[in-house]
Amino acid sequence: VYRMKFNESYAEMKKGTNEWKTILGGVLFFLGLTGLVLIWQKHFMYGPIPHTFSEEWVSAQTKRMLDMRVNPVEGISAHWDFDKNEWKK
Repeated sequence: VYRMKFNESYAEMKKGTNEWKTILGGVLFFLGLTGLVLIWQKHFMYGPIPHTFSEEWVSAQTKRMLDMRVNPVEGISAHWDFDKNEWKK
């Protein structure tokens, strides 16, 4: 008699759906696709790292800035001890 009046029982009515699996699968698919696009861009679109990022260039640039006493109040020269030729502690 119950099934004739109602389509589902209370437990069947409150049972969750599996829609979250579809949504999670779609999100992970698009994250993976985005990762592949980023890898492709890094490999084919961008050139090599500029020479100004090398350790020698950065140290020479820092030394030149210290020699010019750039920003002596609060900048890089304020943290350099010119008498001892080392960084202040």
